[in-house]
Amino acid sequence: MRFCLRRGRLKLELRVQHLGRDLQVVLSGGAAHLGAVALAAPDKTSETAVFVLPGHREDQLARRMARRMADVLKRAVCVSAGVHYDDISKKEIAAVERMADALTERCLTALTAEQKDATC
Repeated sequence: MRFCLRRGRLKLELRVQHLGRDLQVVLSGGAAHLGAVALAAPDKTSETAVFVLPGHREDQLARRMARRMADVLKRAVCVSAGVHYDDISKKEIAAVERMADALTERCLTALTAEQKDATC
């Protein structure tokens, strides 16, 4: 499953792979790379584990996405995020965050529909 969103020079891609019941999600944009990884369990009392490479800032983005998806879908979700645009402005960073949220919601809509279809 793949979702894309573009705003001016910014383009984000979200890819989802099913790993049994769980999900591996990759968010990339610009010069794709691994900046941070977040792992969330469906149990809301569990802390979301986050690993971030030095000098990278995708940790909050990956954490928010993994937590939201795990809470809605009731399954473990691992989000790997790497977004890099040279000379990115604060306004563009805010746009990337909104775009990632929109892609997350679009993905959740598709996965929720997929779950409903599987129960017929």
